Amino acid sequence: DDQFNGANATQKIKIKKIRVIKYETSNPAVATVSSKGVIKTWKKGTCYMYVYAQNGVYKKIRINVS
Repeated sequence: DDQFNGANATQKIKIKKIRVIKYETSNPAVATVSSKGVIKTWKKGTCYMYVYAQNGVYKKIRINVS
């Protein structure tokens, strides 16, 4: 006789959703970006920073260093 009781119950596992965001620069000689999104400039010029979300959405940001 199979009956459901507390000893045989399974616990629900909470899965932590981690949103991954990636950063990229078009010209690392002008500016770089860390994995946390901190931008560091190196010399004068223009470059683009790209921010990518895990779901495929991205944003292009123009950076002017003078």
